[in-house]
This record gives sequence, structure tokens and C-alpha cells, in this order.
Amino acid sequence: MPKIIITENTIPIALHELDKWSGKLTWELYAERLAKALGEKRISRHTLLSYPVLVETFNAKKYALKAADQSLNSKEQDITLEFAKKQIATLESTVARLEKQNDLLSEQFVRWQHNLYMMPLVDMEKLNARIDTPLTEVKRR
Repeated sequence: MPKIIITENTIPIALHELDKWSGKLTWELYAERLAKALGEKRISRHTLLSYPVLVETFNAKKYALKAADQSLNSKEQDITLEFAKKQIATLESTVARLEKQNDLLSEQFVRWQHNLYMMPLVDMEKLNARIDTPLTEVKRR
């Protein structure tokens, strides 16, 4: 059985690598950098393509890089300014990705709410009263 490299714990690392990416972006280059970040020998392109969140973020970043490359005509020589620009680009990319994720989750919530409302034998008053109760505490020891 193959080793599972991309998990719930490693997806944020993979997304962060895309957020801070600058320069030419290809699946091979991304897989190589992600393998280094995760401490793996190699990650195949096909492995990365099997995760829709990575594919969407990759495509959005590639589009953003292409648009930024076309608008960037002059080069700055100040290292501090370049570092600040890279950091701003990383943060803007992260914000855009998180806003899109938030929109998708909001849409999913509305869809669930509508589907529950349409189900027979679902008492919405009981559901609303129950939905805000806190989770039960888990005692590990």
C-alpha cells in the first residue's frame, strides 16, 4: 500500500508553499519544493492532482503570477522592498484563498440549512435549540 503523504496536517503546509511562491510555477517544481518542505524524497504530480483544493489553489496562483508578471515592468533594486513585496504577495494570496474557502463554506451551510428545512419530520425549532449547545468535553486521561 502506498504511503499517504498529503493529509489534513500537511495540506496547510502545501497551501502555504503555494501562497509564498514566486517565479515560474509548474507541477514538477511545486512537487519538488513541497517534498523538501515535508521531508520526503519525492512527491508525484499525480498525487498532487488528486487533491482538488491543491489544484484550485495552484491554478489560481498560476493565474495571479501570470497577471503580476505582465503588470510588472520595472525592477526594484532595494532588497527590503523586494522582501516586503514578496511578503505582501504571500499574504494577499493567503487572504484570497481563505476568502474563497469561506464563501464555499457559507454556500455549503445555506445548502444544508435549506435541505434540512425541506426534509419531512425535521422540527426546525428543536434543531435551532440544539445547534448552539457546546460540544461535550473529552477526557483523555
